[in-house]
Amino acid sequence: MNIVYKKIYLKSVMWMIQLRDYQNELIDGIYQSISKGNKRIMVQSPAGSGKSITMSEVARRATDKGNRVLFVVHRRELVNQIKETFIANSVDMNLCHVGMVQTINNRVKKGSEPKPTIILVDEAHHSLAKTYLNIFEHFSDAYVIGFTATPWRMSNKGFTDVFQDLILGKTVRWLIDNNRLAPFKYYSVNLMDSDILTHNSTGDFSNDSITKAMQKTIYGDVIKHYKKFAEGKKTIVYTHNVESSINVAERFNKEGYKALQVDGKTPKAQRELAMELFRKGEINILVNAELYGEGVDVPDCQCVILLRPTESLTLFIQQTMRSMRYQPNKQAIIIDHVGNWYRHGLPDSEHDWQTYFEGTKKKGKSNDAIPIKECPECFSVIESAYTICPECGFEFPKEEQQDYELMENAELEEVTEDKVIQLNLKTAEECESVEELYQLAKDKGYKPGWAYVQAKRLGMLG
Repeated sequence: MNIVYKKIYLKSVMWMIQLRDYQNELIDGIYQSISKGNKRIMVQSPAGSGKSITMSEVARRATDKGNRVLFVVHRRELVNQIKETFIANSVDMNLCHVGMVQTINNRVKKGSEPKPTIILVDEAHHSLAKTYLNIFEHFSDAYVIGFTATPWRMSNKGFTDVFQDLILGKTVRWLIDNNRLAPFKYYSVNLMDSDILTHNSTGDFSNDSITKAMQKTIYGDVIKHYKKFAEGKKTIVYTHNVESSINVAERFNKEGYKALQVDGKTPKAQRELAMELFRKGEINILVNAELYGEGVDVPDCQCVILLRPTESLTLFIQQTMRSMRYQPNKQAIIIDHVGNWYRHGLPDSEHDWQTYFEGTKKKGKSNDAIPIKECPECFSVIESAYTICPECGFEFPKEEQQDYELMENAELEEVTEDKVIQLNLKTAEECESVEELYQLAKDKGYKPGWAYVQAKRLGMLG
């Protein structure tokens, strides 16, 4: 064992991290699933709910019994972070190997990776990548327990090819109500009150107009709305490409704010320094492209600004909830300039994770059917939208991109759950009675005559 880790381990061996009630519930769920004969189990728990601590407890109990644990992560920055948590919880690191998936995969090929009893997988929605599957297949007798906030695949194919069971954690709303995550205010463009969205013959928003409004458009002036909604708050900005991140950082600095820009090509030491300065408060705004999605723990980040449209529910949740790590009296601010809430709802909107886990026959998005890819240089597993590998700096071949349209005169406003409900209300065709049509008209804010016309059109009035 590394001498530094050994000292920390010996110092902490007499105590363990105290788990919260909902974390113990997850562990109980894992053991109950194992007792039913399941060996490959996925655990869902929201971003910021302390999955690393929960995993450390699984590892501690395993190593206490002399079992070997293999912990698989997909980013180099996470390795030491996980090790520190495991050591603090008295995991026997002589029986636990924490490593990047590509490193472990190479060790497996060379026959130098000891056989584990349990394989723990961080960000397990990546686990259908070939590098993960190679490890699982090689250690076919091992229990595989994968943790993720989002058991979701854009292809809608689910995870049952790898996992047998899904353990569901608490909802984001429960964690907020119980002071485990920070409450938030969400600001974005409200296209429902504009002329951009048009209605079809049934009174519902036209899918074509929604698609057109959401493609390649950034609404509202970034600096203006930061001053209006989040002045002085520590903020991470997510942009759609490197050039945009540079421009946005320059604008903040010209306005007198302390901002730094980083991207996948920024040297690792420089990226770490930027994050350290941000954590210390020496800079207030960190503008990035292709970084700081999964696994970044910055509890005092108070605000995120979204300048990147995404069809990925996983990416949306990881980015928006980066500001929602709990601190007393903290209220997170999310400023969405690209209308991502039209695609995904709000961070606390509920999702049918069980159905996502099982998969559906519904055809997935053709423009991003595979949400991850492997770098051909270092074999890191990264989001498919990356153009530069954050691990080794490899530049992926550039695809032709359309320019983003800027509508800086657009005004952003607070988005609450009632707007999400209004957007997702069922159509007239989905109503099974005249009463449901009149309720739908009320929910949509339409006059009762709309329900009468729809009922007559659908043949409900005889």
